[in-house]
Amino acid sequence: MLVDMGTNTEVVVGNKHRLIAASCPAGPAFEGSGLRCGMPGLEGAVESFHLDNGKPVYSVIGDVTPRGICGSGVVDILAELTRNGIVDTVGRFVDGRTEFVIDREQNIAVDRQDLSQLAQAKAANYAGQQILLRTFGIDWDDLEFLFFSGGFANYLNVPNAQAIGLIPPIDPAKVMKVGNTALEGAAQMLINRGLRERIEQVVLTIEHIELEREPDFFDMYVEGCLLEPMGRLKG
Repeated sequence: MLVDMGTNTEVVVGNKHRLIAASCPAGPAFEGSGLRCGMPGLEGAVESFHLDNGKPVYSVIGDVTPRGICGSGVVDILAELTRNGIVDTVGRFVDGRTEFVIDREQNIAVDRQDLSQLAQAKAANYAGQQILLRTFGIDWDDLEFLFFSGGFANYLNVPNAQAIGLIPPIDPAKVMKVGNTALEGAAQMLINRGLRERIEQVVLTIEHIELEREPDFFDMYVEGCLLEPMGRLKG
């Protein structure tokens, strides 16, 4: 399975005999857009986060003063806050607070609106992956590899992404972080005519699944809003 995460997350499931694909309307939250302190995975972005006896500990791309939080950072924050009972699986602060401060001096925090947007973005990704797996006739534990791409792919903490149900809970060794494949693929097609012609042929064979036409898409979406590991397909 390939998961290319972005404003529209592209998911492909298949093998050498068959490929199916869908586009998930996830929105830009995991790319940092629309969040109070969100930003792309550039210098100054909080890329990883954990709590040490309740104290925020984080690393920043470029090892500079933090300016915001990128996708991998918010994945870690969601996982750590739920793991430590600060946020429940519905995505609400359990003690009534309105925000969690990452760096008070730089005024970097996540608030209730951020949690809501991230839960909805994660839900669209969840629904797309589950529906494609079911359509292909397999469950997540049948996957040989999961290729994860996108703007923050190389920084992703796989166990944390699995803890909130962003990707399936397969053996982390099977998850390949492959960077910005859309950009790299476009560049390769510009300079390699043979590759471009081959890809054009492959595209013709891909089955496109319209998620919104699936009768249980909304139920899958609601299920995916929960910040917990991805469950097995029902039935």
